[in-house]
Amino acid sequence: MFSIRYQQIPLQFLFEHQSTLAGLGKIGLRSLKKAQVKSVDWQALAAIKEVIEPPSVELIDHYVRWSGAQADKYQDSIPPHMVSQWGLSFATRLLLQTSYPLTQVINQGVSLKIHGKIPRHEKLLIQAKISQVDERNGLARVSVQIITGTIAQPDLVEAVLHMAFILPNFEKTKRTESTDQKKWTTQGEWSTTANDGLKFALLTGDFNPIHWVGPLAKISSFGQKVLHGFGVFARSFELLPEPIQQIDVRFLKPVKLPSQYNQVETSVEQDQKFVRVVGSAGQICLMGQFS
Repeated sequence: MFSIRYQQIPLQFLFEHQSTLAGLGKIGLRSLKKAQVKSVDWQALAAIKEVIEPPSVELIDHYVRWSGAQADKYQDSIPPHMVSQWGLSFATRLLLQTSYPLTQVINQGVSLKIHGKIPRHEKLLIQAKISQVDERNGLARVSVQIITGTIAQPDLVEAVLHMAFILPNFEKTKRTESTDQKKWTTQGEWSTTANDGLKFALLTGDFNPIHWVGPLAKISSFGQKVLHGFGVFARSFELLPEPIQQIDVRFLKPVKLPSQYNQVETSVEQDQKFVRVVGSAGQICLMGQFS
């Protein structure tokens, strides 16, 4: 088990998320118009290629501490899972070109391919595009690719954000759960406080109210505040055996705030490595593979 030293996150970090907050504002304005959802030729949407300033050293340091990483692990680099800090704004810009109901987005998971370390002190080259759209059974599954690098090394970390949007003809079906026969080994565990949703929002700019506004979270489908999927991913990633070259996970059930003893477990079968996060009530919150 490892413990995390909880710290206050400075409000000044809000100024580092201006593009993300602007995108969230546009989503809110568009939701008021109640535009009709119609199919879009996603392959015709223009990709984005931009050079941006890296997050401040202070923001990176706070993010590293929050994630539970070893103090010396990212002295000269940015954690690969911190892509959520800049990736969200690029994903929002792309998705605003579609007509999907962005206020009802369901974050389904993330894939990372790590080819090198993202340097702390160089400008970042971001390449972003919608890589896949699959509309079936009243659900639009959308994958957004975010490649982060530098001018000299453009392909350091490739992230694919997997999300879904509920369409008007959606009909809920019961998911059948298969029996898991794998042998699991516990790598560690982590807990959350009631304020971790707000802390992660201040670190990344993802201010969806279900993560930090109690009254609004109560009337959501979750019934209370829940941790961001990327927050679950970041804390769990830091307990996995190193080095990670590739990882693909799906968010199955939310981690509620606060929560105790979320266990990170791994399993190896025929050269395949699996990871899962088991909540305190025994529920599987995250499942995936890594190498």
